Amino acid sequence: MVTVVLLAGGKSRRMGQDKSMMKGGVERLRLLAIQCGVERIITLCGKAERQSMFEGETWPDPSSCNSLSEILEWVFEKIEGAVQLISCDSFELEHDGMAFLLACGGGVPMDEKGVRQPLLAHCPAEWDLNSSDGRVSSLFSDLRSLNLGEMATQMKNFNTPLD
Repeated sequence: MVTVVLLAGGKSRRMGQDKSMMKGGVERLRLLAIQCGVERIITLCGKAERQSMFEGETWPDPSSCNSLSEILEWVFEKIEGAVQLISCDSFELEHDGMAFLLACGGGVPMDEKGVRQPLLAHCPAEWDLNSSDGRVSSLFSDLRSLNLGEMATQMKNFNTPLD
């Protein structure tokens, strides 16, 4: 079983609005996961007051964590089995891209520019998260890179309104 973890707790400062609500938001990504047969979907919502913004199982960030790396380490301690991360700004992700990620057996997809996207990592059940050097990418550095060909455009993330 793969657990999808939707990352929706960011402040979206550079974007100027809450990315978790843009372009169908987290709900669109939840529906994609459900359509692909995912049974467990957890939304990491950030602060506890954001929990009511999202359907299904939501987890607020623990007060003991001060960075996304620490939050991800905490999450991986709590979930058994394979984990598929999906960032809330995966605006271009479609059914075929989601299905590929869920079935890939593990890895970090690359976007159309060849840049690894660790917030879309598929982490197999037998794999252990790396020690962090403070960067999210270090947690997934030993997972293989996934070249998705034409689907690579679906692996883009968005950080500013111009993206």
